[in-house]
Amino acid sequence: MGSPIAFSVFIALTGLAVWALVMLLGWLVRRRWVREYEQLGEASSEEMLDELESAYSPRQTVRIHTQVEYLPFVFESIRVIAENGFDDKQMLSLLNRIETHRPHEVRQAVFPIEVAGKRSDLYLQWSRDPSDRIDLRVTAAPKIARALREQKKKIPKAVLAK
Repeated sequence: MGSPIAFSVFIALTGLAVWALVMLLGWLVRRRWVREYEQLGEASSEEMLDELESAYSPRQTVRIHTQVEYLPFVFESIRVIAENGFDDKQMLSLLNRIETHRPHEVRQAVFPIEVAGKRSDLYLQWSRDPSDRIDLRVTAAPKIARALREQKKKIPKAVLAK
């Protein structure tokens, strides 16, 4: 058998080698995680251009004065054009919000929608007067604005406030 001193040197060297190996593996793993983390924020040039295009997509504003009872027809024209983002559930919730708020308060809502394959925002701002007429301002993609102008022509003239 070997001497106890040689055995203790062997154990010490083995412990030192294991410690060095663990430190090396820890450093490699940390380096890999840092590299992966830094790459998470990077996007391809196509992704960046798509994001910029959606952020700066053209929008137009249409102002509609009408009574609450004609709003479902106005919102239906939006819902038909919007491919995603303004479905029946959201439309009914919005109608409920508009019908229940008090006169002379300005409220607003924003819906991320998709029109003709492009993402855009549908921005609605409204106020109510004491005689139950709604002043609705819609800022949306040009296609929706054109449809709303057409819908505005179909609202009976006796109902229009201004």
